[in-house]
Amino acid sequence: MIIVGVDGNEPSERAARTAADLAQATGARLHVVCAYPRNEVAEVEDAGRMQRISIAEESARIAAEVAGRITRDPSRTTSSATRGRPAEVLVAEAERLSADLIVVGNKRVQSLVRALGTVAGAVAAHAPCDVYVAYTN
Repeated sequence: MIIVGVDGNEPSERAARTAADLAQATGARLHVVCAYPRNEVAEVEDAGRMQRISIAEESARIAAEVAGRITRDPSRTTSSATRGRPAEVLVAEAERLSADLIVVGNKRVQSLVRALGTVAGAVAAHAPCDVYVAYTN
């Protein structure tokens, strides 16, 4: 099982594509997760109408859409949204699913010292499995 986190931006989708390629090459299952900080409802305007959108539901939609775009084998790909900080969510999902690998992007990682405060650094420090840092800059 390979775990990858997405947040709706292009760098995270690049990391997800790397995870999908690794899953395809190794025959592993892939789980795409989107972390969200709290379950609030936001009001957004869509075609002149105000709509209420749950952050949890929007996060689940993002994970599912990315999973659909990147996978070559939908039967071996799952997605979810989980409340929490991104690094904590990735580690928790890896533990829950007995993952073999977590793929994270290197967004804003420019040196080892700076990496310690990033999602990639936090995941690497606490992961119950291997961590692959994908080039996403």
